[in-house]
Amino acid sequence: MERLKHVVVVIPGIGGSVLQPPEGAAHWDEHRRRLIAAATRPGRLSLDARPDLTPVDLLSDIRLIGPFVLPGYDGLVRQIRRSFADVRVDVSRPDRTPDPRADLVLFPYDFRKGIVPAAHRLAADMDARLRGLSPAARRRRVIIVAHSMGGLVARYWLGPLGGAADCAALLTLGTPHRGAPKALDYLVNGVRVSRKQFAGLTRVLRGWPSMYDLLPRYPAVQRADDGATLYPHELDGGLLAVAEAKAAYQRHVDIETAWQDLSPEDRPEVIPAYARGHATPSRAVLSLREERHVLSVTKDAPLWLPNPEWHGDGSVPAISAVPLELDEKRGTWRGQPERHLALASCAAVVDVLTAYAGASLSSVRGEEPDRPWLGLDLDESVLAGEPVRVGITLRGAQAEAETQVHVRAVAAQGRPQRVTPWVRGISLDSSGGSWVAEIAEPLDAGLYTVEVTATGVPGVGRLRTTDELGVVDVLAEAGTEEGRN
Repeated sequence: MERLKHVVVVIPGIGGSVLQPPEGAAHWDEHRRRLIAAATRPGRLSLDARPDLTPVDLLSDIRLIGPFVLPGYDGLVRQIRRSFADVRVDVSRPDRTPDPRADLVLFPYDFRKGIVPAAHRLAADMDARLRGLSPAARRRRVIIVAHSMGGLVARYWLGPLGGAADCAALLTLGTPHRGAPKALDYLVNGVRVSRKQFAGLTRVLRGWPSMYDLLPRYPAVQRADDGATLYPHELDGGLLAVAEAKAAYQRHVDIETAWQDLSPEDRPEVIPAYARGHATPSRAVLSLREERHVLSVTKDAPLWLPNPEWHGDGSVPAISAVPLELDEKRGTWRGQPERHLALASCAAVVDVLTAYAGASLSSVRGEEPDRPWLGLDLDESVLAGEPVRVGITLRGAQAEAETQVHVRAVAAQGRPQRVTPWVRGISLDSSGGSWVAEIAEPLDAGLYTVEVTATGVPGVGRLRTTDELGVVDVLAEAGTEEGRN
């Protein structure tokens, strides 16, 4: 078994770090009571009220908090430890001295504050770990594996903060290099599940610079009256904090400019792993209703943008998951079948690390996965008791008459484990490549895995995919608790 030849740094996405106050028990971690408290008393995560939270670890497992299903990173760490010999793990913490012998570094950060403060702390941590090395040994010593917003943190360190020479490669997993309309929807229309609003969480999120860092840095908004397209910071009608949106846009420009200025020999290899084929919030339309500006964000394809039929990973459009400078360098792209949460532990991670450790590279590089996969249309969360609608599309193959899909939900917790009956999908088109299935059995609040299988698929026979679903029933408590924040 090969050893890692580099210092591998894992950077999570927004919400993927454990945050702890100076007085002790974490305000944001896997503990169920604290998760519920964060949902029902969101002021605990307000930057104004609690600027002193310290990042102390990565979230271990996928969790449901309020309306959000959050990623976990234990699966990724286990994959790396199983694939390489004698891996030494260290968690980067502001209150601890880095372990210079570690070859796998977990980098939690205060995801509320945005990419720039996190990038500065990453720069300081890397400098402390590499300081004792000669310039030759330090050069290209680091490989970064970054999920979601973590990729923007890494890009800011490597570009504007000058860390590129220390890095051999940056593997981004579903990183919104060009932002995501989902963030725009949260900031303008608020956090909601179905018809219910999380007003307290919305107020808190609007105070996080990180939410503005995730705004699209391309013209993602189309005006309904004349078809003109707008950047988020060009919105009028008081829909968005324009100053914050402009500042975030400039941070993206700073990243892109710094990367353009890097010489070829100093530029790390950037390998974007991304998904396509899953219904993803992608299209924003600005209209005027009863003399009020209204912004609608939907999963419809934005036809004014390149490759609208690619969709995305359920959270990040495919167009956003590739940096601008790689538009014409598709040889490094890695299309994956997984949705956004599952990308955090996709097979591309071990493949890339294995290649850099000196072994052969087994995975296929390219714009899409090398075998058929199932694209899903599934909301992140639903209300308890409501039916769950799942859209399924066969990608990378043509369905045949005998191709069938089935769907069920499996509770993540509870004994005995709750499992709904399989539901057969109903075909939506004459080609037979799209189906819809509805889990009508009422689900109690909690986290569920939605399993989807397809049989009779040409060339492969059977396909299976999963994604996580949050079933939410904390809204009444949220309404009573927000006044205490």
